[in-house]
Amino acid sequence: MSRYLDARRETLPAAVTDLAEQLTEAGYKVTGPRLAVLKAATAQPGAFSVHELEQWLIAQGESPGTASIFRTVRLLCDLNLLQRIHGLDECHRYSLSKGHGHHLVCTNCGAMERFDNCGVQGLVQQLEQHTGFRISAHLIELFGLCPRCRATAA
Repeated sequence: MSRYLDARRETLPAAVTDLAEQLTEAGYKVTGPRLAVLKAATAQPGAFSVHELEQWLIAQGESPGTASIFRTVRLLCDLNLLQRIHGLDECHRYSLSKGHGHHLVCTNCGAMERFDNCGVQGLVQQLEQHTGFRISAHLIELFGLCPRCRATAA
């Protein structure tokens, strides 16, 4: 276990402690910058950008700097603790990972909704048989107008 985490455990929300323990179990150190990013990520009400994390951390007086935030977000994605959500404007957003899932993204206001059953497992199996690839993951992001923006546009 991490002495750094143990020394701060009483002051951290359970969600932060849980994610930090998963970092430790994966063989990574819990450092100040990583803990700050975990706190910021768990404080977000939904999907967030790296810029929004940084702004939250600056407001808290805890920003470890943009490079550290990007490195930590990349690590958390690699460990499947965060899920990267692709956007049309090349601005990625992130959400706490809840396992395999996909997103509907509003092209007007940016609202996102997660959905789990993408229905492509049969296609994946066919592609594996046809191409010889062993498919380990897939991403589905669907873009359009959310009900609120559709109502406003009408």
